[in-house]
Amino acid sequence: MKALILISIFFLASCAQVKIPYLGKSDDNNLMRGWNANEASDYTHHLASFEQMYLASDSTTELKLIGKAKEYLENLALVVLENNELFFSEGVRPKLHIVKHAVPFHFSLPGRVIFLSTALLNKYVKHEAVLASILSYELVRSEKQIYNRFLIVPVGYLPIERILGLNRIDLEEKVEIHKWAYHSVRRAGFDGEYYLSWLQTINRNTADFIPLIGDASSISREEAMFKAFMIRRSKTEDERALSRRESSKEFYQFLFFVKDKSA
Repeated sequence: MKALILISIFFLASCAQVKIPYLGKSDDNNLMRGWNANEASDYTHHLASFEQMYLASDSTTELKLIGKAKEYLENLALVVLENNELFFSEGVRPKLHIVKHAVPFHFSLPGRVIFLSTALLNKYVKHEAVLASILSYELVRSEKQIYNRFLIVPVGYLPIERILGLNRIDLEEKVEIHKWAYHSVRRAGFDGEYYLSWLQTINRNTADFIPLIGDASSISREEAMFKAFMIRRSKTEDERALSRRESSKEFYQFLFFVKDKSA
């Protein structure tokens, strides 16, 4: 009996070292061989590829910026970046696209690629600080790569409804971006009150911005949460308010260029 038990123990211990052969398909035909889960960087690279896919869509008409208009918009984005060098990494120059579209929207892709619609600029951007706020929001988002993790099959085009849907994020994430963008705008020398006024503008014109925000009720909560942040900040920080300055003549020249070319 003891001999039988010893033989059984030896057999079991030996089996632990035995590599049982794969009796199904060979490794060469195993589709799961070498599979690894996607990492955050994989989704980021995938989303970055949407730039050309969106621009190639039949429904997308880009308004090409040239001359002083191009220089102005790029410089405005650089003002935000250069005055927040501790937050933004170096070496990536922003790419700014203006799209002819009746829907007011703005969105970004990884790599500081930012899209603004002509309807947004022509109808709702009335002050330079508002434009700086929008750019700052998208620069912060692109810097921190706060995007949903989607993988879509590329088919050569991407309509605006689809790409705006891919850009929607949770309310809490949006408010965190707003906070960082607000600080960035102030460090760039703009009055942060215009940041709040921009959210209030969206809230007052919800019907126009539904394609951008998705949920009509979310913008009210978004504004309320950001307003609470500004109130708390004013109570805890002794910071001199920036004087309200007028928009530059270059800003108005830029808007005139966009309106003239989008007519």
